[in-house]
Amino acid sequence: MNASKPKKFNIAGPCVPSDDYMLPALPRLPNVLKLIKSKKYFVLHAPRQSGKTTSIKAAVERINAEGEYYALNCSLEELRMCTDKDEAMSLIVAGLYGALFDSGVKALEKVAVSGFLAEARARADFNSSPVRVCFKVLCKRLDKGLVVFFDEADCLTEQPLWSFLSQLRRGFTERRKSPFPSSIALIGRRNIRDYTAQIRPDSQILGSGSPFNIIVKALTLANFTPEEIEDLYGQHTEATGQVFLDEAVQKAYYWSEGQPWLVNALAREAVGEILDDDYGTAITADLIDEAANNLMKRRDTHIDSLLRLLNEPRVARVIRPTLAYLKSEDPPCEVDDANLGANFFDDYQYCLDLGLIKGDANSYRPANPIYASFMSRYLNRGL
Repeated sequence: MNASKPKKFNIAGPCVPSDDYMLPALPRLPNVLKLIKSKKYFVLHAPRQSGKTTSIKAAVERINAEGEYYALNCSLEELRMCTDKDEAMSLIVAGLYGALFDSGVKALEKVAVSGFLAEARARADFNSSPVRVCFKVLCKRLDKGLVVFFDEADCLTEQPLWSFLSQLRRGFTERRKSPFPSSIALIGRRNIRDYTAQIRPDSQILGSGSPFNIIVKALTLANFTPEEIEDLYGQHTEATGQVFLDEAVQKAYYWSEGQPWLVNALAREAVGEILDDDYGTAITADLIDEAANNLMKRRDTHIDSLLRLLNEPRVARVIRPTLAYLKSEDPPCEVDDANLGANFFDDYQYCLDLGLIKGDANSYRPANPIYASFMSRYLNRGL
């Protein structure tokens, strides 16, 4: 047992290694380092609170520590609801500039104060292509290739999205003769197919030249396996001596099906709320059941975010056929092809990427029993 103050099961924001129990982040990003070394542009998508930002931070630290490339993490969260193209591009440029200052990498911080932004703004093509020009000037001043992770990329919509991807595409095609990031990743909840779907209604299609149409594959983060849940809970046992019985681990997997936020929330509820940090009591299956029931009686932030998605017509029409689902061992919802609309499979994939459902398009169900309970009650207006 560790005499120091034990860590906690995190249910709010990225994990902090010194404060939170967490699984090693990089193993959850298979092929990312390989894609970067191959100078690919790619997408990493996963549902909310599944560990994307935590994993990105670990990847950035690893890349900078190895020294072959410079790595930068730039969040696009401030662009949420921004539909004006020029304003959005200004926010992206400002975010990029701020990310350089906050990188903790001396070479990137030095470039930030070197006047590269003034040089970029002085170029004749800056107003029409500010992100592309900034990257060109920035990369010209670096002695190594640049890897950029754009977190919360799905905050971009409509014209800003089209402009942003178009500038990346042009920079990508020109990078043999003009400096540009060696590798760029878009990080968000959705796959690239849903990004481009937003552009099609305006008839502004990126075309086959888009760097995000020639990616090796779009990556995602898998849910925790039972073995990984056991490893996570075992960190608490090592720190406090409090044991999670095998039956408790199995029950946590049953209720969560490995969804990372739920895995942490169940343990946090059992340890901190039900037992009030009484580490002398073992965690049993009954305690995990009680924790699950408590979560289903409340509407924590994670659940509220999930329920807001159900207001979207494209989500509701996919979820409603699953309302008969009660337990994870029940048969999945069978879909009648004759009644499907033209956009059903796009809507199904959207819900799958959001982590709301699991299974194939012809036979699917809610992603876990806790989600199933909330979905059923909400769509029947029982909440």
